[in-house]
Amino acid sequence: MTDRLNIAAALLAFAETSPAATALRIRADAERRDWTYGELAAAVLRFAGALLQIPIAEEQRILIALPDSAELVVAFLGAIWAGAVPVVVNPALRADDYTFFVADTRAKLVIGTRQSIGALEEAIDRAASRSVEAWTVAAGEEGTLWDAVRGASEARDPFPSVRDDAAFWLYSSGTTGRPKGTIHRHANILHAVDSYGRHILALTPRDVVYSTSRMFFAYGLGASLYFPLAAGASSVLSPEPFDASRSWRLIEQERPSLLFAVPSVYRAMLDLAPADADVGSSVRLCLSAGEGLPESLFEQWRRRFGLEIVDGVGSTEALHIYLSNRPGACRPGALGTPVPGYDVRVVDEAGRDTARGEPGRMLVRGASLAAGYWHRREATERAFLGEWFVTGDQAVQDEDGLYRVLGRVDDMLKVSGQWVSPSDVEEAIRSVAGVADCGVVGVPDTAGLTELVACVVATEQDASGLAASVEARCAERMPRYKRPRRVILVASLPRTPTGKLQRFRLREMMQRVRRGELD
Repeated sequence: MTDRLNIAAALLAFAETSPAATALRIRADAERRDWTYGELAAAVLRFAGALLQIPIAEEQRILIALPDSAELVVAFLGAIWAGAVPVVVNPALRADDYTFFVADTRAKLVIGTRQSIGALEEAIDRAASRSVEAWTVAAGEEGTLWDAVRGASEARDPFPSVRDDAAFWLYSSGTTGRPKGTIHRHANILHAVDSYGRHILALTPRDVVYSTSRMFFAYGLGASLYFPLAAGASSVLSPEPFDASRSWRLIEQERPSLLFAVPSVYRAMLDLAPADADVGSSVRLCLSAGEGLPESLFEQWRRRFGLEIVDGVGSTEALHIYLSNRPGACRPGALGTPVPGYDVRVVDEAGRDTARGEPGRMLVRGASLAAGYWHRREATERAFLGEWFVTGDQAVQDEDGLYRVLGRVDDMLKVSGQWVSPSDVEEAIRSVAGVADCGVVGVPDTAGLTELVACVVATEQDASGLAASVEARCAERMPRYKRPRRVILVASLPRTPTGKLQRFRLREMMQRVRRGELD
């Protein structure tokens, strides 16, 4: 059957010819270990065998809440090998967040760390899910992933899936902030490898890849997992939260040839670069996506290290980057042209292509687009128009044919490479005693990166301590990237006669505050 494809088997093909080559370089604070392609393939087959003993049915979802690690790679590929569907989510969430994921995926198995498994088990109870198993990845303990793997036989043959079968999910946020399960097919990864991987990255087995973006992001999943494995290259994995000093040590020790990060990470690394920091002696490509790359940051990085930052834009729905600058020909402030294998349109409200220089909604077409959203028919119909995906971005194509993204059509914000719904943050703030009204906007900081600012109207004239209460509530309810960097008390918020918050005017107010034009 010519349509037959199991993407896990395709990504492990290098193990057959070069089993001794290094696939993963695990560089945790408590562990330093290299995994060869042969070792990785054997672990994947045993993990698949363990799943078949549960047993796991075809396209049964498996929820994976792990940091970047060999365990995550083994679980992801092993699930696909066995015909299951892995769903990778943030390993640092609370039980409230996991409850939605457990219920929405109807997962048969959840896998977490010793730190996260309690929240996952609580989520299973809250979701009232039946017959759900929970595994940890702690070494040497009964009832763990590795305990199950050691006792399993290898599943020698991959599940006989076809190109259009569901292979894995990633979660994408929408305008309401509610996550949407984005269904990706086996063929989607192959297209990303043949397009962005081939034409922009040009990876070889000699390459070493290091990504500061995590694998529960579409950007990080490609960077750390399927791009290097498809090329027979090595991937450096560090499970600890990003720290600029740790990243500089890894670059010095591991000598990566490709560096993936988001602009806020490049900013932090530039600010904390050691005096003798030397990127250019090993790194041949610095890649960026996830949020807008300020021109000033591009120029500062190039002056300091002699390297361009190759900026691009992608989405969870498109799996990876579809619009990119080209190495050696980057234009600061622009996003280049479509990656071979993708088409991009900018259209007006009537769906007609705009002339160059005229802004409009951006649409993308390519064979890596998701099949749709899980159990979200209306959202799927709005976002996927035949072959085209409506990105939600406003864009313009200049006279040179280069594209620039002007902002979101909706109110969603990209902060440190992650989507944030202002309404979610506002809901938490409104629960604080003493808050009469609030509005959250994204404002460029001094480096040109987006930071969240919460504008709060107090119920009482004496509002001492209210800002601290708001910050405490946000810290209690939300992960760090969703928390406002500043809380500013204002007399009122700009609203329309019907009561709708005018965010553009609020952004203008906050920019004037930053410039010192308003108190």
